[in-house]
Amino acid sequence: MQTVEQTQQLSKELMLTPIAQVLDQVPLDTSPPPLKLNHAIKESLDSMFPEQQYSDKQLKQAKSILGKLANKFTPSQLKDVVTEIQFLVDNWLDEYERDVFEGLTLNELLHERGGE
Repeated sequence: MQTVEQTQQLSKELMLTPIAQVLDQVPLDTSPPPLKLNHAIKESLDSMFPEQQYSDKQLKQAKSILGKLANKFTPSQLKDVVTEIQFLVDNWLDEYERDVFEGLTLNELLHERGGE
């Protein structure tokens, strides 16, 4: 019988292997970004959208998960890749929850029943 940790590790491997294969095939755009935000604009945007800030801890975690593959990306590219993958995972999870919970996500179901 598998432990929860073994099951999570297996799930992580099943999810990351296809992602790594896709990322290996994607040509990296090494051209400089077309626009650099000045410091004041960046601070303003960060204060308005704090959830978009990406901590060093999260970047280190992404690098440890991706291993050698992470070395192919600049920190900015890695942040973009992780953000896009997180978006896809969140949408896939919402889709799955809607299938299981008759058109509602788990958050919507809990909110509807007064859980949040």
